[in-house]
Amino acid sequence: MPAGFSRSIHAIATDGHRGSIAGVAIGAVLLSAWLAWFFLARVGRYEASVSARLEVGQAAHRVEAPLGGKVAAVHLALGAEVAAGDVLIELDVEPLRREIDDKQARLEAIAGQMGPLRAEIAARGRALRDGEEAARAHVDEAKARLREAEAGARFQEIEAERAVRLRQDGLVSEAEAARLAADALSRRSATEALDRAAARAYVERRAGQSEQQAELARLDREAATLEGERLVLEAAIKGLLAEIDRRKIRAPIAGRVGDITVLRAGSFVSEGDVVAAVVPPGELRVIAEFPPNSVGRIRAGQEGRLRLDAFPWTEYGTLSTTVDRVASETQEGRIRVELGVRPDPASPIPMQHGLPGSVVIETERVSPASLVLRAAGQIVRVRGGAGG
Repeated sequence: MPAGFSRSIHAIATDGHRGSIAGVAIGAVLLSAWLAWFFLARVGRYEASVSARLEVGQAAHRVEAPLGGKVAAVHLALGAEVAAGDVLIELDVEPLRREIDDKQARLEAIAGQMGPLRAEIAARGRALRDGEEAARAHVDEAKARLREAEAGARFQEIEAERAVRLRQDGLVSEAEAARLAADALSRRSATEALDRAAARAYVERRAGQSEQQAELARLDREAATLEGERLVLEAAIKGLLAEIDRRKIRAPIAGRVGDITVLRAGSFVSEGDVVAAVVPPGELRVIAEFPPNSVGRIRAGQEGRLRLDAFPWTEYGTLSTTVDRVASETQEGRIRVELGVRPDPASPIPMQHGLPGSVVIETERVSPASLVLRAAGQIVRVRGGAGG
């Protein structure tokens, strides 16, 4: 019995010694593996954005009201596709249309006056030309009669002079010579009367022509006044039509309505109010903002993952991104980073402008030992700064 107990104790001691050796060996292997991982393995170091947003390559265009007024009609729908120049909102133009109607009525009245006035001007012009031709014919006739009377008077004067010579020779009686002298004087007086009548007719003709020309000039001035008023009214109507067109707020570019201001007929807008935003078509990109301590760590070409707030990454996954550009200076304590996004056809996430989220970028791969040493260095610096 004592011999058997002794052998049992010896066996237990031997097994315990062997177990200790095996435990030490396993521990050494695990420690070696951990040290190898700690110093040789590479783990990613990441920078997370403060904010991120999906945007198209071109900035969205804000649609502003060019002037203030009451809204008459709204043709806006969020997400609707629009072409450049499409009317989005119409402002009230009723007062302008009433003013156009008034001016149009005045134009029609002027047109009604211009027709008869032009006809009268044409008729008076023809009458003036006909009167001038008739006056010239009358003058020519008077001149012909004057020449005829002048010839007759001259003949009678020659006959009277001949009768005087014959009377001196006793060949003609005194009575005959006196008669011939009287006839010559009568013919001369008649000739002078015709001359004065021709002069009077010429003066009267010129006076009549002057009156007709003055009346014609008055009618021309009246027509010119009406024509000037017509041109002014037409220019005013054009200006009012342009003003009506200005009261149609149009899409500045083709694209999709990305944002709208709630408006309805009867609402009022002021000049410069933003009523909508049109997102142009184009490739989407990610605009992210990082804390300032990321400067120097983020570089073009680095890979990242985009997580959208509206689509939890645990359910919908993430989108792959690549850093395109990094701002060289901070703005408002943040650094701007632009990333290209690679859409995944199999992903249920919609690629839509304006979706917010966050971006995580792998900036480097280092060993865990390096991370521990960096953390220790930061702790030492912080404590050293606090102690100083």
